[in-house]
Amino acid sequence: MIQLQPVFKDYIWGGTKIRDFFRKNTGNLDRIAESWEFSSHVEGQSRIASGEYAGKTLSEFFAAVGWSKVGGFGRENRNLPCMVKFIDACENLSIQVHPTDNYAIRHERDNGKNEMWYIMSAEEGAFIYVGFNKNTSRKEVLRRIQDHSIEEILNKVPVRKGDSFFIPAGTVHAIGAGCFICEIQQTSNVTYRLYDYDRRDRDGRLRPLQIKKALEVLDYHHLQVLQDEQSGLYHIGSASSKMLARTNWFTVTKYDVDGDLQISVMRSPYSLYKAFVVVDGEGDVVMPNGPQHIKAGYTWLLKQQAPLRISGHCSVLIINL
Repeated sequence: MIQLQPVFKDYIWGGTKIRDFFRKNTGNLDRIAESWEFSSHVEGQSRIASGEYAGKTLSEFFAAVGWSKVGGFGRENRNLPCMVKFIDACENLSIQVHPTDNYAIRHERDNGKNEMWYIMSAEEGAFIYVGFNKNTSRKEVLRRIQDHSIEEILNKVPVRKGDSFFIPAGTVHAIGAGCFICEIQQTSNVTYRLYDYDRRDRDGRLRPLQIKKALEVLDYHHLQVLQDEQSGLYHIGSASSKMLARTNWFTVTKYDVDGDLQISVMRSPYSLYKAFVVVDGEGDVVMPNGPQHIKAGYTWLLKQQAPLRISGHCSVLIINL
């Protein structure tokens, strides 16, 4: 296991949990909106925290060990297929949408963005917006942006710790204040804002919107949001595992550990490496050279290996590339 050092983003809607709760060294940044935990994106690369490759970016690491070790996507693009972020929403985020691969490649020379959210914590009354609550149209959405009523046609979904959501490209969405989220997404930083509450940046200017492009990529159909209470929960001794997402770019499995046990990590036919993210609690992973202590709010690069032994009381996400 190789611990990773994140890149911090101080967008104006961010809070202080990444620094204060997880005790991360954020330098002189006051508020941290996002912590890019596992990223090879040009706008923010995670680094190796210690060992032989300490200080190297993930791109430099995989250039050294071979991009083929992360499958065909890595070999062809010299990039990781997905990235992992922590998001601390102190204010409501903008109402936004991400494009598909086809649109993003044509217009942005970047990837599209399908993403998954895992709710690590939620204050009382916290919510997300995801999808339209009825069939709508480009004309209606534009009118509601202009008259500030866009929220009336969005699904407002209350959230609690442990919830997870998959947000396909083209789906209108927003994270509400009080949510702390682990986001697993395609490697991309393309976002089109439809509405931002007339919010101003640190220089007092209205933050830009990308309404024209947003209207071109939106899915205007009614999206029914259903909470799946069954969704494949498997018990492994004193642990349980649950598949949260399976996509062309990543597969996410959650493991809840309570005690001392061994889990069989899903093997990927494509990549030798996985992201290992602790989203709650703490514990130890048994390693040949001694135990590796793990705790919530931190991320490791995990090389595919024999069954993993974890002791403690924690919840982890293992992301197959």
